[in-house]
Amino acid sequence: MRNLLALFAAATLTLVGLGWYLGWYSVKEAPADDGHRSVNIDIDSRKIGQDLHKGEEKLQQALDKNVKEDTSKQADSGKSDKSKSTVSQ
Repeated sequence: MRNLLALFAAATLTLVGLGWYLGWYSVKEAPADDGHRSVNIDIDSRKIGQDLHKGEEKLQQALDKNVKEDTSKQADSGKSDKSKSTVSQ
């Protein structure tokens, strides 16, 4: 149970830190009436959507690159297996 709570806390802190760094939200504080403080949190949902879309594109490019490399490695290993079999005959 503690491990799940620690994982949840780590994920939350990572998301909060990353969101602040990437400008997904801003926190503004201003004086209000009668000595109170007013806190305003502005969330930029367009920026979040754009960044997630960019991340999705980069992930897809990386996956496509891995698939391309794996198929070329398999093709190369298939050629070396055939050359070994002809040498041993």
